[in-house]
Amino acid sequence: MPATPRRRPATRKGRPVLTREIIAAKALEMAGAQGFPSITMRALATELDVTVRALYNYVEDRGEVVSLAVDLMLTSWNPPPLDPAAWETSVAGYARSLRALYRRWPRALLVSLDEDTPPASVHPNRLLNLDRFLRLLRDVGLDLPAALAAHRHLSLLVLSFALVVDGPAGRAGDDRNTLVPDHWLTAHADLDIPTLRQAAALPLPLPTADEQFDQLVAAVVDRIRGGLSAG
Repeated sequence: MPATPRRRPATRKGRPVLTREIIAAKALEMAGAQGFPSITMRALATELDVTVRALYNYVEDRGEVVSLAVDLMLTSWNPPPLDPAAWETSVAGYARSLRALYRRWPRALLVSLDEDTPPASVHPNRLLNLDRFLRLLRDVGLDLPAALAAHRHLSLLVLSFALVVDGPAGRAGDDRNTLVPDHWLTAHADLDIPTLRQAAALPLPLPTADEQFDQLVAAVVDRIRGGLSAG
């Protein structure tokens, strides 16, 4: 009877055995919370409770760590199926998949700003998902320039929403229930801003982040619908 291959133990002395996957996951966690500048080999080793030398048994350098983290982030981006017969719902589903990705690792989105040389390789999902979305818009009647413009519009809106609305809303103590927090107005009682003070006094709370996102998606759908009508 042939010998059963030995499996590598999942833990050693009570700690997970180091792997490239574990390194990528921890790096992405750090980047999502603090941005990619927070990732140094020493900081990463400390987070993983290993030595810096141990990391170099699995990765070549910090640049490879960044690439692994970005690849892991994009691997998790899997939009729902896109159906031309229900294109409005499909556009909304695609937008929500982007939002979910961005909300999970908000500061990791700034890799192109944080890194002097962001990863040179392109993850397949960046190409496949873009192609599927463009094909959806082409199938419902937009020409290719209009489809590209719609995708740019949606991508910029979702990215800015994740950074400006979802990001602050996820931090404890952030007041986003009113147009302007009362303490802002109190601190600047000398400013002549009567319209803003009147608006802030209205008993109308701001829409929730989810409601605001639904409005954003509706605006994108209306723009696409307008392009179809014009065509």
